[in-house]
Amino acid sequence: MDKKIPLINELPKIIPCTNCNLPMQYQKKSNEKFLWQCFKCGKKYFVSEKLGDYLVEETWSPPK
Repeated sequence: MDKKIPLINELPKIIPCTNCNLPMQYQKKSNEKFLWQCFKCGKKYFVSEKLGDYLVEETWSPPK
């Protein structure tokens, strides 16, 4: 099953974290990338769109 992580203008009800399965939260737009973050495990997705394709960068940070 292939899921797209949406940009903020296509906001879903929830995006489950692929690590801990809790809902990720939209944070902000920075450098033309939308930031989604899980506050339990610290996983972050930076999502951008180029020519109709979604580009996703995954990083980790300490949980809050």
